[in-house]
Amino acid sequence: MTEKRKDLQPLKIRYHDTVDIAYDERYTEFIQPTGLLPFITLVSRGANMNAAALTALVDRWRPETHTFHLRAGEMTPTLQDVSMILGLPIQGEPLCMNTASDGWRDDPQV
Repeated sequence: MTEKRKDLQPLKIRYHDTVDIAYDERYTEFIQPTGLLPFITLVSRGANMNAAALTALVDRWRPETHTFHLRAGEMTPTLQDVSMILGLPIQGEPLCMNTASDGWRDDPQV
């Protein structure tokens, strides 16, 4: 069985810029205990995307098995992988805020 080969052009990354969404320091005391503050800081700085690396990973992704097919073998991303890459804790207390009122931005409550 021969595999069709073609040169792939790097993907063009399109995403909504997060610069317009400023982080409100009033939420720090509520977010800090959850361990999500490093992630919020990362997101508020904006994404640093490597189009060529992303294209290579997309090309090697197999949705049937939820794995990347690499030269070294198959790789399945796990929750722990995502936690390590994004700096998100797997354990911790949930952050629950009441967003039902019109003035929820003015009065954060946990």
